[in-house]
Amino acid sequence: MRVNIRQWAILALFSVYGCLSALWPYSAYAESGQADRSLLQKGLTIYEIDQELSRIADQEIKLQAQMQSAEQQIREAEHSTSEAKIHAAKVVRSYYMGDRDSLWVLLFSVGSFSDAVSVLDYLQMILRNDKQALQRHTDAWQRLTSVKKELADAHTSLQRTKERYLQQRERLAALQKEVDAQLADSKEQAALLQQMLELNKLWENKGIPLFKTYFQALAGAMQQLPELVTSGGDKNKNGNLVMNGVNYTFQMTDSELNDFLRKKNERFRNLTFHFYPDQVSASGQEGDIAVMIRGSYEMAVMDDGSEKPFIRFRILEMQFNGFSLPSTTVEEFEKSFDLGIYPQNIASFLQVTGVRLEEGKLSILLKLAL
Repeated sequence: MRVNIRQWAILALFSVYGCLSALWPYSAYAESGQADRSLLQKGLTIYEIDQELSRIADQEIKLQAQMQSAEQQIREAEHSTSEAKIHAAKVVRSYYMGDRDSLWVLLFSVGSFSDAVSVLDYLQMILRNDKQALQRHTDAWQRLTSVKKELADAHTSLQRTKERYLQQRERLAALQKEVDAQLADSKEQAALLQQMLELNKLWENKGIPLFKTYFQALAGAMQQLPELVTSGGDKNKNGNLVMNGVNYTFQMTDSELNDFLRKKNERFRNLTFHFYPDQVSASGQEGDIAVMIRGSYEMAVMDDGSEKPFIRFRILEMQFNGFSLPSTTVEEFEKSFDLGIYPQNIASFLQVTGVRLEEGKLSILLKLAL
């Protein structure tokens, strides 16, 4: 976050005289007024947008390198294609002009069996070389086409990246202008600046690592969710998997999910999930960090070529100590951690057809994949 020299000087004076407590980030802004909270929220958003701009800049560098590599590969592929094309043209021409016919006539004009074997070996070698020349041309052309597509995709991604960068930079500038105006009108400018800096520091040092720990643990636990069905025991007797002809319904209460997660990782004792109509939330507190994640499940298809349906988790909101994190942060976490549910892990012969969230219960609709 940018501040001018005068603001930094004021902050330095506060630091020297010890006027600000080390616990300020959690206690002070919890009791601050609505205007102050709005300012702190904007400060946190500015910080996260700035981080997103850094990520976008890194991505742009990688895409530029990818494009340069693709362009070099295209030059090499075009050279290989040109040579292969020349050789393939010679082969095709030889067949068209009847050059290969005379070789077959030679086979029938030999005077002994041993000569015939030698000529046949020679003919097979020529045919093999002809086939290889034609295949080299096909392979070179396919490689050139593939690399050109990679270059076009990288170029499109780079354009989108640049557009996203410009959008976020404009958003950052607008927010910074609002913050500067609010600070200029405030009599507590130095205190507010300190709270903003401390909040950002708390988020960077404690908030981000804690969220990453939760998301990483959740991603691992969701892969083991089929254990609720396959492990047997009272849960199956109570009907986690209900069968109705060729249709099945996997049902799970939020209490079952919380118990399951806490058995997998002690850390989840500080995080509680709740199912609501069309939404799911997770909230908790660890030390001086309060977290809240709100999302929903939706049908999707895998992008690995199989197009198998699965259930994707969409993050709708993330909060840190009561402050909403910007969409850029939400998108980054959603991209980095897979919290989806894959019913085929329950049984390979099952295919998901729908998902339903109700008060206290999640239902996954399945059918036999015939």
